[in-house]
Amino acid sequence: MDEKNTVRAVAIDHKAVLRATGHAHNGIVGFLRWLNGYDISFVLLTTDPLDAQAALSAAGLPAPVLHLCRDDIPGRPARGSGAWLLTIADRLKLRANQIVMVGTSEWDWRTCINAGVVHVHARWANHVRDNKGMRTLGADQPADVGDLLEHFFLDEPRWAFSHDDDARSFKIRSLLPPNVRFPQAAGRTFELQDVFTRGRTITVGTQDARDTLMLRLLSSAYLDGALPHRSLFCVYPSSSPGQVSQQLAGFLTNAKAMVGSYYREDLLERTGQAPDTSLERWRRSRGEAGTADISIGAQARTVRINPKYRGKLKGKTVVVFDDFTTEGKSIEWARTLLTSAHVHQVIALTIGKYGASRHTAYQLRSGTVIDPYKVSYHLAATNFTTTSVTGSAGPGPDDALKATMSHFIAAAQSAD
Repeated sequence: MDEKNTVRAVAIDHKAVLRATGHAHNGIVGFLRWLNGYDISFVLLTTDPLDAQAALSAAGLPAPVLHLCRDDIPGRPARGSGAWLLTIADRLKLRANQIVMVGTSEWDWRTCINAGVVHVHARWANHVRDNKGMRTLGADQPADVGDLLEHFFLDEPRWAFSHDDDARSFKIRSLLPPNVRFPQAAGRTFELQDVFTRGRTITVGTQDARDTLMLRLLSSAYLDGALPHRSLFCVYPSSSPGQVSQQLAGFLTNAKAMVGSYYREDLLERTGQAPDTSLERWRRSRGEAGTADISIGAQARTVRINPKYRGKLKGKTVVVFDDFTTEGKSIEWARTLLTSAHVHQVIALTIGKYGASRHTAYQLRSGTVIDPYKVSYHLAATNFTTTSVTGSAGPGPDDALKATMSHFIAAAQSAD
């Protein structure tokens, strides 16, 4: 079953399937048929042993491909242990990132966190109170899970730019080209810069465009294996001290638990004003002469790792988010800092990519020493060697995202 780099199995807690013995929740029959139509395995989870085929048949439901209870999990751990979902992966010969779980409790949520699997909270199982401490995707009815899967987890990951640099333990993934426009409403469109550079709140149907774009970035990275379990999330700082992109940070604050990761807004910090690279790009695109220093040296002299993390990063995987990248100076400086702090792997995820396949790898010259927890005032661009990198380039999932947003618009119109 491992041939597709998409979600291939949905594990569902039995309370999200059956509202009572012999009675299915409304919409479950259609949802399970939908899963079957997409060749997605339905896995049923129960704490206690159960004749799953008989129980589901009595409610008019198909049998699951796999049924697991506590007795089937090595060591018989309670719900909350990631072993439940790792057992599914082992039984079905899947990777953990090819599974999504639909749960009804905080313990189901913790099961997913501890396995690095995406969790969806089944809000239709209304006998369960929604736990305010949970940070999770949610669905009001079973069909909403189908929508979520169809628009975010059943399309092979596609990137405007991707590059794996195994020698430097560095990965780059950029979702979209910068000039793509998306539907907002009848006769109206918006572009990425409206959301991530200009900070506008764009509503598409009833959905926040920022959340839609960021969820697509995260779901693509999840399927691509670029969101390792227990990694640290951070945002590359804005050009002004003490600031990060609120469009990125606002989403990641809640999304950090999507695969059992941690968000640390202050991991990378800007200590001094730097040129606004987005503004400089815009000026130069208009033919204006650029005078600001936007070299990697400007990043080195103003960005460091927050000293409170000294000694705490060794062996970690850090995922650095940024809104746009061009040649990669910001994310390369982030990699340089984090590598110097003995991080195991750095993954850079950006919404947009200027310059198609253009990327420059920066390496400190031999003999150049930095303390990643202090500002490197002594560094200039000449302290780095550069290598042009040609990664994999493509259009990204812009066509699929346009279809998703058109779907949201149509759904809102039909609800009016």
